[in-house]
Amino acid sequence: MINKIFSTSIISAAAILMSACSSTPERPAWLDGADVSYPQNVYLTASGQAKTASVADNRALANLAKIFEVSIADESIDFSEANISQSNVSGTTVRQVDNKQTLSRFVNTQAQQVLQGTSIVERWQDPETGQQSSLAVMKKAPAAALFMQSIRAADEQTRAAVKYAEQDAPNPLIALSALESARERQITRLNDNNNLRVVTGNDVNVAYSVETLTQMIKTRLAALSFATSATDEQALLSLQSGAAEVGVQLKDDSQYKLVLTLNKGAVEQRQAWYWLQGNVVLNVMDGDKSIANKRWPFKISAQSEQLLEQRLAVKLNAALPGYVYQVLTPEL
Repeated sequence: MINKIFSTSIISAAAILMSACSSTPERPAWLDGADVSYPQNVYLTASGQAKTASVADNRALANLAKIFEVSIADESIDFSEANISQSNVSGTTVRQVDNKQTLSRFVNTQAQQVLQGTSIVERWQDPETGQQSSLAVMKKAPAAALFMQSIRAADEQTRAAVKYAEQDAPNPLIALSALESARERQITRLNDNNNLRVVTGNDVNVAYSVETLTQMIKTRLAALSFATSATDEQALLSLQSGAAEVGVQLKDDSQYKLVLTLNKGAVEQRQAWYWLQGNVVLNVMDGDKSIANKRWPFKISAQSEQLLEQRLAVKLNAALPGYVYQVLTPEL
């Protein structure tokens, strides 16, 4: 009887021990979304899964970073749809410009300083599959403060730039440059404002939007007129077309002049290819004084020397609207 009781006790103890060894760690709530340990009004969280803890950590951090990916694309002035044509009326050359300005989009990236405060606070391993899970956490309040600081700085800089362009700029190009700098700053602000909305649910109204500043730039460009000159006739036509696409007027008797110079090196042959390198130089003249200039390198290749000039002309036609815009909005 005693032996039977003793044997039963051993079996029961063994069963309890086996049950304890086979019990699984509790699955954390954060794997399924919200966790009371990290309330949503205080924290932003993201998890990541992988075969190893280090990769799971990286994926959790990356998933948190995705919340702050740049979601506002830059709306930059695109001059690709303008066409310029010439006709002869009663012995006079008439230039007709069909100028349609559109918007092209590209992703505007910026440093995500708020992610410096992110940390991996918990890890869990699935006892059945061995998969590792990690939880990345960031406090909302410091992030919101950083975004607010950036937004206020952007608005202050923009107000100052608009005032400078309207009242103090010494020439039209400097005024355009100030407005373009403000426009670029407001693009960054758009992202800050969107991210502020992510962490607080609120945003800050803007006095000078990207659209408002873009229209101010277009209006000022349309009020400008330029005479033009270039290294050769083909380059001159490319320059006139590019300037027209930007929206400025072309007048031979204008106070301002756009001067295009092509500095070409010697043609080089390397195996079956011919190469031509050089620089495109644009100068903006106010009478005899240069008030802005900029240089861009080019490198053209073709399998016949005769094609080099043709390809250079194609490159100029595509690039000159952007080049003209850059030289008309010089960096301060």
